[in-house]
Amino acid sequence: MGGGNFNTNLLTPLGGTGVAIFLCLSGYGLNESFKKNGLQKYWKKKIIRVFVPYFILQTICIYWSADFEWKSYLLDIFGIKTDYWYIGFLLKQYILFWIATRFFYKYRIAVMGICAVWVLFFFRNIEAEQAFSFLSGVIVSKHINQIRNWSNKRILYIGICALIIGVLFLAFKQLPAIRAHEHDYIYNLVQCGIKLPLGVFFMAAFSLFPFLLQSRFLIFTGNISYELYLVHMKLLPVLSVRIWDIVLFFILSFVISFVFYRLNKVTAEQFWRFYACCNSRRRE
Repeated sequence: MGGGNFNTNLLTPLGGTGVAIFLCLSGYGLNESFKKNGLQKYWKKKIIRVFVPYFILQTICIYWSADFEWKSYLLDIFGIKTDYWYIGFLLKQYILFWIATRFFYKYRIAVMGICAVWVLFFFRNIEAEQAFSFLSGVIVSKHINQIRNWSNKRILYIGICALIIGVLFLAFKQLPAIRAHEHDYIYNLVQCGIKLPLGVFFMAAFSLFPFLLQSRFLIFTGNISYELYLVHMKLLPVLSVRIWDIVLFFILSFVISFVFYRLNKVTAEQFWRFYACCNSRRRE
């Protein structure tokens, strides 16, 4: 959620930083899964966890749509042209990972790096500022055995350096000379210098102080985080700056997201049961 909804820009970097963390963790988790299972069931898992919930939500919301068009609907649910830019961007990263791993395994990091530079130069700002976030997670996964041997002192040093870099780029962003490039790669590069380093800082902090993530509320929020992202976007248009509206917004977001999460979990379980049943019959 952007701070702009509360008539302030103070929280703006935190939204992009959160997205950088999510993308980095997605890249890490995807490569960890690949190391264990290869590309087996690659698309089935992604479709069930990411795209089926999105399809369900967008299809349900058709009921309240006053200007429904099939073309717009299809472009939306396939992530081609959607207000949920993160869905479309994540789909592109999934496709890129599959292609690079399937056909260019030896050079896949280089291939993904070249594509990240392409995103930086030619994609819109909101995507370009995350050009290297997903790739960073894949790289961390590739070198995770070495990283696990890092001392706390080294992690602290990296976290502090990342914080300094993020704050410095945030300061650069305020300069009129940088603002003048708001729609080109220079501004995008500065944004990358803010979001990903700040994301690294927070991840380093969580690594050094794991108790920060042991709150039941944070664990609960983490479990429903994807549904929370989907649902809160639908509620944002009716959000105002009145305190009780904000409280109601958060309550409704969490309640609806939890119900949606349970629905998606049941849907996934039913699918895998059906899939296992079909496989057993095929073997017979």
